[in-house]
Amino acid sequence: MSKYGIMIYNDMTKMIQVNLETDGIDKHEAQEWVHEITNVYADMEVSDVNVSGKKISFHAGFSGMDDTTSDDIRQKIDEYIAMSETFQIKNISCA
Repeated sequence: MSKYGIMIYNDMTKMIQVNLETDGIDKHEAQEWVHEITNVYADMEVSDVNVSGKKISFHAGFSGMDDTTSDDIRQKIDEYIAMSETFQIKNISCA
């Protein structure tokens, strides 16, 4: 907080849209899976998780990083998928 009582917030985290297409998954299980990424990768942030039918979408980025690329996020998602084979993912896009 500044000396004027104003909260100063500098969010430099660049968020990338992630879309996953699955064979079908329980909504609650998918949300937990996405949020668990932040436990595996402490510097990763996720927001706006949406699970609908066979699709999971969310925003992902690395805390305080404004130069994150979609390839950076894709690499972490691929690693995480290899570690946790909770469900079958048919397609991944990061933009």
